[in-house]
Amino acid sequence: MRFLKVVAQDRSENGAADTLRFHFFEDEQWLRDATDDEVLRLKTFGAHYFKCRWFNDGEGEERHLRLFTLNPTADGTPDSVHLHFHEGPNVAYKAAVHDLDNDDAFEIVLCSDVDNDGRANRTDRTRVNALVREYLKLDWL
Repeated sequence: MRFLKVVAQDRSENGAADTLRFHFFEDEQWLRDATDDEVLRLKTFGAHYFKCRWFNDGEGEERHLRLFTLNPTADGTPDSVHLHFHEGPNVAYKAAVHDLDNDDAFEIVLCSDVDNDGRANRTDRTRVNALVREYLKLDWL
């Protein structure tokens, strides 16, 4: 399974993420880091991800997000996109979107408090949709 690992870091130690790193994997094996062009295309993704407040102090990578698609119908378009927020090897929480009728629109959004503000609400669903939209713009899926 292919996935994108997103690592946010607070390298300036000011209490907020200021650095993003993008790593591409297949079956837990590192393939490569994002190219400069991909990083530019992921700029909007990064702005949305910073709002999730899921980051590491300094240069750590324990907290990270893994995004991957599932396409059981093998028709070339993802039926679902999953977001796993990791704390080391463990998944701390998850979110997912599902396209039930293969019309390239996700009808179901499942998520908890992805922006860590203490409430699971419409804002969290909006953040998940925004992250997924930007992720799907990558050509590597």
